[in-house]
Amino acid sequence: MLKTRDQSELVNIGRVTSAVGLRGEVKVSGDSENLKEGKNLLLRRGKQEIEARCTGARYQKNTVVIKIEGVTDRNAAEELAGYEVFLRASELDELPEGQHYVRDIVGYSVYDRASDETIGTLRDVIQNTAQNVLDIEATDGRQIMIPAVDAFMRGIDDDKEIIEVELIPGFL
Repeated sequence: MLKTRDQSELVNIGRVTSAVGLRGEVKVSGDSENLKEGKNLLLRRGKQEIEARCTGARYQKNTVVIKIEGVTDRNAAEELAGYEVFLRASELDELPEGQHYVRDIVGYSVYDRASDETIGTLRDVIQNTAQNVLDIEATDGRQIMIPAVDAFMRGIDDDKEIIEVELIPGFL
């Protein structure tokens, strides 16, 4: 997580990938569900930061396309390619019961019911694949990748900060 000068927690929700059309819209990869009209954004590339407001959002082939206040033409939109897009945590949408933001479960222990052992600690969830993949640092230091699919996932206990999986014999 990154902290701004006022210590508000910022969450990276994507990256501007390209300009769209002639009116200053941009495509954003990542957590598109949180990009909506009226949201306050922080755009960052290297040491450059731009505070902006999203003035419109729509989908184009499963990718969100947003309009940013003050960006009125294609040239200005092209200048934003490569910027990371952040939202304040307080602006993230509430999730339905049983769903989690990745940032909230990173650091949870991963426990395998089949072997009755803790496998390791969740480092990240890789989301740019056919299905999400748990990236786990094993207790012995290895990196373990487990698909986050119903066949393996058994639950998340927020009180104990544990992700329960049930792996088939020989998986590890």
